[in-house]
Amino acid sequence: MRCYVFICLAGIFVAACNRSPSYRGDGTFTDTGPGAAHERYVVDLGPIDLNSPGQRSFKLVGLPSVEFTMGLRPINVSSGCNATLLNTVTIRVHVQDEHGAVVVDEQGPLGAWTTSSDLVYRRGTENQEPIPGGAVKLVRIGVRSSGGWGTYFTPQPAETYLAGLEVLNTHGASGCESRLVLLGGGWK
Repeated sequence: MRCYVFICLAGIFVAACNRSPSYRGDGTFTDTGPGAAHERYVVDLGPIDLNSPGQRSFKLVGLPSVEFTMGLRPINVSSGCNATLLNTVTIRVHVQDEHGAVVVDEQGPLGAWTTSSDLVYRRGTENQEPIPGGAVKLVRIGVRSSGGWGTYFTPQPAETYLAGLEVLNTHGASGCESRLVLLGGGWK
């Protein structure tokens, strides 16, 4: 009986320590729980029209202090979006903290961004530094405020962030839409 009570209390303590924060910013915040290997936290900031120049601004308040990656969900080109022209669409993603310090500021044609199965994003610059045994370690270069590196950053507790996405040039692309998201956390 004591063992059962101890396990229950330990479970309650772990759950209390891993509570999702009180996100009060724009978009929809989802916490899939401590069992999530990847993308424990998702902030969906909504649809982004990649067909014409424009800009959107967002307020991010109450994010957990884990590394997030900001980017676009991959675009479904089967819905009429011209993949060749899509690669030439130029966007800018930027984030600053409430004091005006630059956290993220990445700009370029989508064809120059990294595309994974989950996200279109930018990695920052890194160098390989030798370590004993013939191996190397990757060292991030040009890290900004709040650990900003490419479109990655680690929010500080109780800090408010202002984020934006600008579509600068579409080069005639049409039928192209995506969603701007922040992905972070997970045990892996």
